[in-house]
Amino acid sequence: MSAFSEKEPVGVVDPASQAPEGQAPTPLAEPVTSTPSAPATDTPASNDDTNAILATQQPQEQPLAADAEPTDAKREADLQQSAERDKETVEEFQYLLEKSQQLFSGLSDLPEIGSKYWQPHFQRTFEVYTKLWKFQNQHRVLLEKPEHYGLKRWEVGEIASKIGQLYYRYYLRTSETNYLHEAYVFYDAIRERNYFRGEQEVKNSALMIKKLRYYARFIVVCLQMNSTGMMLQLLEEVKSLIEVYSTVFNPVDKMEWALVVKEMALFMQAVCSPVPVDDAGVTLPAAYRLMPRRNMRIDKEPKFRLQEAVVVGNRPTQIKFSELTLDMYYVLQMLEREPNVNTTSMGATAPSEGAPTAVTEPSSTGISEAIRSPDMLEGASSAVPQERSEPNHTADTARSDLAEIKAKEKTEDTDRERDRAMRRPNPHKYVLYQPSVSQVQVYLANAFREIGDQGCVLLYLSSDGTRIDSENSASQHGFIGGIATSRRGQGDSTQDHSTDQLINTVHPADLVPFTRKPFFLIVESSCSTTYSNMPNLFNQPMLALLSPTSYPIHMNSGIYTFFLHSPLVAFCALSQITTMDAMQWTRVERMFGEFEDCVWEFVSKVKDARVRKFFGDDFLRQVVVRHVVCCVVLGMHREFVRKEHLPQASPELFAQIVDEPELVRRARGIIEECAVAEMYRMEESTVGSPRSPVTQLAPTDAVLST
Repeated sequence: MSAFSEKEPVGVVDPASQAPEGQAPTPLAEPVTSTPSAPATDTPASNDDTNAILATQQPQEQPLAADAEPTDAKREADLQQSAERDKETVEEFQYLLEKSQQLFSGLSDLPEIGSKYWQPHFQRTFEVYTKLWKFQNQHRVLLEKPEHYGLKRWEVGEIASKIGQLYYRYYLRTSETNYLHEAYVFYDAIRERNYFRGEQEVKNSALMIKKLRYYARFIVVCLQMNSTGMMLQLLEEVKSLIEVYSTVFNPVDKMEWALVVKEMALFMQAVCSPVPVDDAGVTLPAAYRLMPRRNMRIDKEPKFRLQEAVVVGNRPTQIKFSELTLDMYYVLQMLEREPNVNTTSMGATAPSEGAPTAVTEPSSTGISEAIRSPDMLEGASSAVPQERSEPNHTADTARSDLAEIKAKEKTEDTDRERDRAMRRPNPHKYVLYQPSVSQVQVYLANAFREIGDQGCVLLYLSSDGTRIDSENSASQHGFIGGIATSRRGQGDSTQDHSTDQLINTVHPADLVPFTRKPFFLIVESSCSTTYSNMPNLFNQPMLALLSPTSYPIHMNSGIYTFFLHSPLVAFCALSQITTMDAMQWTRVERMFGEFEDCVWEFVSKVKDARVRKFFGDDFLRQVVVRHVVCCVVLGMHREFVRKEHLPQASPELFAQIVDEPELVRRARGIIEECAVAEMYRMEESTVGSPRSPVTQLAPTDAVLST
């Protein structure tokens, strides 16, 4: 994200001002100043002798006068102590602020591979921001005084922005969408409370840039959260901000910001336009991330999990935002679970072992009580059973204690259920935009190293294709072509074009070493069929799902990848459905769910033990099911009449499933419900239409055809 990934100046704090109203975080221990009590005086005894009275009064006046001097001295000492405490508070805040900025800047230098290298640094950063957020929240009144520190609203907002960035970066590292939701919560709170407001932003270009970067980051998070309404609002706001920025400051980077906004608008349009709208023009809701269906389970299979995924995108002509193409965006969401919003919105959560804890959701009274580290959360949860009142032997108190114990046990059960729901195994992803061959191999090798005995690596390739001439000696050794990669870092090549193509291509032979462990391949390319005959030399589970090599209908993204992402929305785009009432949309959505369930009934009967192993993972099972759905729908479409228009698999185990009458019947039902029968072959089954090319071609033809 080139336009907003620059490091912030180290001397400035992350914002979120305005002390939260209502419940505040547990205050840190402070010295308690006791109020000096006035000395007691005795009433003198009555006496007729004047001298005796004077004698008794005189010694009492002296102690009072003597006590007056220490009182003034104590007051001065108290004032001095208070000033020292205020000074220490400011110094502590400055230390935490400087330490947080130092740790945050170090995040950019962390290696992308190997969690043991970057996990501890993230943990320390979360802990310091925990202390900083609680500290500024507790001492806000003092820190805002000009004579002490002069903390400004936008500086507190910048702290909140940094916390949002922390959560987003951690989401990118872990693929856990609950952290993405927490980033959204913080960014939304900054906007709602208008932390970056003020006259300074029209006078201070640095502050205006901070605000623009905040908007750009927030839009990215909204894009990942599929929050269409908020994205459109933010886009309009950032457009007006850029106009003000360009008019007031006339900066040299105004064209760059205009380009960023243009990229944002094009990408949003490409993402939102395929989704139909209702009669009021509101985009209809659709689920894009994984939502497991109970009847799509496989029994008596060993625990198997997709642990690592490498997503490669190299389509320079495809619409993109920052370093994310549409195909890559669809695949990223396909390999994630929906965020557990209900849990994260209730308070701190424990998504995974050793990971930073989620933040309490901002309410109308303030952003959050604190960000808590895992150690703090574990300490709090373990202390629950110990928080018991003193024993009382009365009947009422006994009943009260029993009710309290039951309530706490219920709370503990709820917490355990919540923790189990949040510890969801999502595959870790490496996202590579226009990488070189060596980069693909490095990240694949690291993913290969990270997986366990029951783990799997997924490689997704989206790129233009290259084919090597059969007369080239390299083709005899498996280097027959594949997806093109970037020539980044090679400078001006002095080699001929054919040699350059040969070097900068990921060939099937390049992937063979990584098939020593379970390997799942998805290719979206005009040369996808070159991967159809990869040898399985190590007898490990291996499956390749390959896109059509050409499309008779043009879309902004690959149609095959679109179907893997969301069959419902892809079908609407393919059928040119732009409007639909909400009730009909609900019916069609239910019909697609039943369609996928029916496909699974047939897919689960596949006998190949090595391929069946992939069905033990929720993500891979869903991908296989949607591959079959795509084959059925495209096979019935009137425009998809040639064999290169259909997807295929290697090994091809699903060709017979595609022709099952029950699947064809369900597909026809959806087509009729949407009233688009004129675009599909309704009078004939898919048996008469081209089926999966692997079953119709000889192996050599399957490799060389386009």
